[in-house]
Amino acid sequence: MTMVDILALVSVAVTLIVVLVVAYHLIGIYWALRKGRLHLAQLAGGLAQIRDDTAPLNAKLATVNIGLSALAPPLLAANANLGRIVEVAARR
Repeated sequence: MTMVDILALVSVAVTLIVVLVVAYHLIGIYWALRKGRLHLAQLAGGLAQIRDDTAPLNAKLATVNIGLSALAPPLLAANANLGRIVEVAARR
């Protein structure tokens, strides 16, 4: 076996090792991307479900806002009365 034959075998062996390492890493990247795709699909499904479940809340929140707006003046009056009570109690 000549030196040229030995160098040719070493070159083929090194090339084969490099190709195998690159293929191994590309397969790992493929699996990671596939898992990411599946997780994104699940996330998109969950977000669509949240959107569908919360759609009726807009009308209900408007009703709650009207009720709270009507409740504000009596609460402010009660707060003013409590403030006067504290003033009287603080004088003694």
